[in-house]
Amino acid sequence: MKILESSLGILMLAFVGGCSSNSVMDSPQIAQDELYRVDTPDVILKAARTLMESDENVALVSVDGKGQPRVRTVRAFLSEPNPSDRTKEMTVWVMTRDSTRKVEQLRQHPQATLYFNDDAKLSYLTIMGKAVVHTDPASEKVQPFLAMEGYKEFFWPDFPKGFVMIEIQPSWIEFMGPGVKNHRQHWRPQAVSFPIE
Repeated sequence: MKILESSLGILMLAFVGGCSSNSVMDSPQIAQDELYRVDTPDVILKAARTLMESDENVALVSVDGKGQPRVRTVRAFLSEPNPSDRTKEMTVWVMTRDSTRKVEQLRQHPQATLYFNDDAKLSYLTIMGKAVVHTDPASEKVQPFLAMEGYKEFFWPDFPKGFVMIEIQPSWIEFMGPGVKNHRQHWRPQAVSFPIE
C-alpha cells in the first residue's frame, strides 16, 4: 500500500510539474542576466521600429506537435506608433486562414519568434513573445487591419469564413544594426524586455 501511495505521489508531482511548465510556455520569459544592453531602450526600440516598418515580409517561427521549430514567411502588420505604450508598438499582427498549420501550432504552443532583417545594413531584429489567435472579426483590436484596402478580400475571399489573425505580443526583443552595436566578443545583440525596466 505504501508503495502504491508513493507511486501515486510521484505521478502527482510529475503531473503538477508538467502543468507548471505549460504555464511557463504560455508566457515566454528570459533571465535578465542573459540580456545584453548598453544603449537606452528608447534608442534600441526606435531603431527596431524603423526596421519593422521597412521589412514587411518576415519569418515567423512556431513549434509543431513533435517539438520541431517551423518557419515561414508572413506579412507583418504593425499597430500605430505609440511611445506611451512600447509593448503595443512592438506587437505584430499576422493575417492568415484557419486552415494553415501555424494556427494550430500556435494554439498548442503559443511561444513564437519573429525575424526581421536588412542584409544591406547588416541589421536584424528578433521578437520573442506569445501568440494570441483571434477568430472574431468583430473584435475591436482587429478592426484597423480589416479596414485596410484589399487585404480582407485576399486573405478571406468568403469573409468572415476562415478569418484568423495572430497577435504576437513581445516578451523581449534583440536588435543589432546601425547605431546599435552587438557585443564585440560574443556577438550578442542588444535587448529590451517588456514591460521595460
